[in-house]
Amino acid sequence: MDSCADEAVDLNESGEADDKNSVTTKRYLWRQIFVSSGVWSIYFVLGLGFGAPTVMIPQIRREANSTDAVTESMASWLTSVHGYSALPWVFVIPVLTRYIGRKIPFTIICIVTLVSFLLFYFSTNTTHLLISAIMQGMLLASNMTLLVVIVTEYSSPKYRGVFMIFESTVFFWGVWVANATGAFSHWKNIGYIAFVCSLYPLTVVFWPESPYWLAMKGRFEECAASHHWLKGYDKDSQCELETLIDSQKQYIKMCAENKRNVAGNRVKFIYETISTKAFYMPMFISVVVMSMYHFSGKLVCTMYAMDLINQITGSNITSSYGMLIMDIITIVDLLQVD
Repeated sequence: MDSCADEAVDLNESGEADDKNSVTTKRYLWRQIFVSSGVWSIYFVLGLGFGAPTVMIPQIRREANSTDAVTESMASWLTSVHGYSALPWVFVIPVLTRYIGRKIPFTIICIVTLVSFLLFYFSTNTTHLLISAIMQGMLLASNMTLLVVIVTEYSSPKYRGVFMIFESTVFFWGVWVANATGAFSHWKNIGYIAFVCSLYPLTVVFWPESPYWLAMKGRFEECAASHHWLKGYDKDSQCELETLIDSQKQYIKMCAENKRNVAGNRVKFIYETISTKAFYMPMFISVVVMSMYHFSGKLVCTMYAMDLINQITGSNITSSYGMLIMDIITIVDLLQVD
């Protein structure tokens, strides 16, 4: 009887331990979701910015009862200027990310986004809208640089893939919401929604700094504290932390050795780095995937959906519904990939 009682006690203790581990695991998962959701909000806002010109331009022309209200030249700039204004930030943001961390550049992006959509909402002419779109170029550049880094560094490997795929889905949800808002209400409501959604990422003030950046700077105690806050103390987390610290110690040592070398050897080191398969293969795959997206005409169809369908059907109502159906198909396809 005593042995049975002991076994029962052991089973109860084991069950309680499992429950505690489950609660602890969920706590760290929610912390990673808390950080990642700030990034997802920015992706959603980016989708709103991309979808806005599709419904905004036809509505402005209808209100003015003239196509001159938004000239063909201005319409082209409003739909494409994001890409041009993003170019300098593609180079600036990675530099900021490397030297001052992840939180400060992300905070700057949030503030610029808020200002851009305030200008969008209170705009009185197309010049104001163009300036707003130019400011959103920083947001687009962060999509290709900082935002991916944050989700990658702040999430555990087992959740990382799901979080990354969810980013793309959220972007197209933003496009759909912008198109639906502009189809059934005034286009300025898009700016109101974007402004409200841009407030949530300011929770960045409650984030810890990235453990990867702290390790890169040699601040290993702060790195461990940040890593534990995000991912806990389990075996996988500890293994990831040890690997991170060891690799960064080797990297710091290698950088110190390279500083002693002459400039010619430094150029040789850079050439050897970019010529390795580990560098150029991911780059090649990324270029191929992005080229497929752009050359397929998907971006053009997203931006000019109403105009294209209206040219075929001659009906504003049909073009609005057709545009929304196209967006829904895109979202459903992404969910199937998930």
